[in-house]
Amino acid sequence: MNKRNWDDIRFVLAVAQEGSLNAAAKKLGVTHATVMRRVASFETKVGCPVFLKTASGYSVLPEADSILLAARNVEDAILSIDRAVLNNDQDLSGIVRIASTDSFSQILLPGISKSISSKYPDLSLTLLSANTYHDLSRLSADIAVRPMQEPAEGLVGSIAGHLYFHPYGTDNNDAPWIGLKGALKRSKPAKWMDENVPAEHIIHEADSFLVLRELAASGLGKTILPCFVGDQDPRLKRLREPFPTISVPVWIAIQEEVSRNVRFCAVKEILITELSEALSQYRMDERAVRP
Repeated sequence: MNKRNWDDIRFVLAVAQEGSLNAAAKKLGVTHATVMRRVASFETKVGCPVFLKTASGYSVLPEADSILLAARNVEDAILSIDRAVLNNDQDLSGIVRIASTDSFSQILLPGISKSISSKYPDLSLTLLSANTYHDLSRLSADIAVRPMQEPAEGLVGSIAGHLYFHPYGTDNNDAPWIGLKGALKRSKPAKWMDENVPAEHIIHEADSFLVLRELAASGLGKTILPCFVGDQDPRLKRLREPFPTISVPVWIAIQEEVSRNVRFCAVKEILITELSEALSQYRMDERAVRP
């Protein structure tokens, strides 16, 4: 099978997973027309339709299930080869994609990226900013910088430090709460709010700590933020709320099958060193709670 056929499989699997051309196009970073053309190309090659196409989206035809299963097996085999090639790559030049949250990507990682570029000028860094997780096994990113209890299966890494949280607001402890939604709903601060804040006391919500910061700074209420997000904003202060010490390890993780890649290891070491130093400035102590 040539590379073009492999690429067609990638488009077909994206549509099967996302259920529409538009969603698949967004996931792959291409146009709606490109996805439509590549799906049509694949169906022409296999000699039968794969999807039931309706106004509400695309669904896999029952008779095409075996084709999709075979396509997934092909994709897995291709990715396995790609991971093996990457693992043996000893070149200190090229692209390194770092996946992290929006708050890390906007506040802490730009300065560290500058340090990496200064030491390794032949590296080109890409920051992938999202609060959802990238699947490193599918090579959607190379290094993950994430607050998490432990890396997912197949990942190896090191803890760079700990992310601490605290309630922040302008100057009113009696202000209503601003809640955590989306991917943040699975976080420790969200769990604390679920257990300690009545639903009627939460008047706004957001799925990003950066958006929560802006809502709180505008005076709409108080919210829980990572200390490195809240402490840097002169509009906010740590509130004297009854609040436990909440922290989460920050991991620098790489897919185990590519963990010997020279450029990934070089970037990982700088990330560990500099993130450790940066996060150490935002620990929980009484001195940091401004009156």
